[in-house]
Amino acid sequence: MDILTEALRSVQLRSQIYGRLELKAPWGMRIDAHDATTFYALSRGGCVLDAGGRRLTLAPGDVVFLRARLAHALRDRPGSRAVSPEEVYAQRGGRCGGIVHYGGEGAPTTIVAGGLHFTDARLNPLVASLPELIHVQGDGGVTTRWLQSTLQFVAAEMDAELPGYELVAGRLADVLFVQALRTHVAGVTCEQAGWLRALWDPTLGAALQRMHERPADPWTVEALARTAGVSRSAFAARFKGALGVAPLEYLTRWRMRRAAEMLAEADQRASMAAVASAVGYDTDGAFVKAFKRHMGETPGAYRRKARARADR
Repeated sequence: MDILTEALRSVQLRSQIYGRLELKAPWGMRIDAHDATTFYALSRGGCVLDAGGRRLTLAPGDVVFLRARLAHALRDRPGSRAVSPEEVYAQRGGRCGGIVHYGGEGAPTTIVAGGLHFTDARLNPLVASLPELIHVQGDGGVTTRWLQSTLQFVAAEMDAELPGYELVAGRLADVLFVQALRTHVAGVTCEQAGWLRALWDPTLGAALQRMHERPADPWTVEALARTAGVSRSAFAARFKGALGVAPLEYLTRWRMRRAAEMLAEADQRASMAAVASAVGYDTDGAFVKAFKRHMGETPGAYRRKARARADR
């Protein structure tokens, strides 16, 4: 399994379509900070997005993802009054989903809006590395055409409103997110740091893959450098510069992430010793100490809470 797939699987990505917004100028909507990663995909018209001190002009075919807890506003043009989502969705009793009509009598704009939720994202490198904003422009490139095909499927599901359409549209939104990540990474320069960029780095990518595949191995910086095909010092400096942590610190975090997954698996009853061994620890005591330091609780407490959630 490649690292990106593994990271997405481990955060249990869940998507939800908030609705297809049929808007007519003048219109505006402001969204306060909340826990979901929000996305908007424009299929008609245009608008301006204000988020994080930036202003973007969005055109048909554009898709934008906004990191969780980033307050923002969408308007048909600068200066238009922006209201709460509750007011925009008032015709549906404030409920998300379906087709929503809002605005005046001016130029129309159509936006598919949705959100992404990452469950149990602690220590997950993907979530930590997400940029504040991903903007994929509908410029007709090969990757963008894949995005547009997915968006068309989402729109078709929203139009038909057949039983289960919101579930299908949500799954398609997962695909939309992965394709947007690919497009984003392709446009990031090698000088820009971050886990996503490191996956495509020929020096770091191989070492990251080995750590993820074999977390129990007794890795050293020297061994990882040999995997990367560079000197120890060059590897350590490049790794720290790209990911912000030393190689072995990253390895420990990934081991704790993998241990947490094993502890939460309801269909398995792995002993504490088995979990410790699977992530490279010879003794239960050393594993428990490392897990508590990184996760804030003992492995036993984590397992009990995970099982309780699964039983609800």
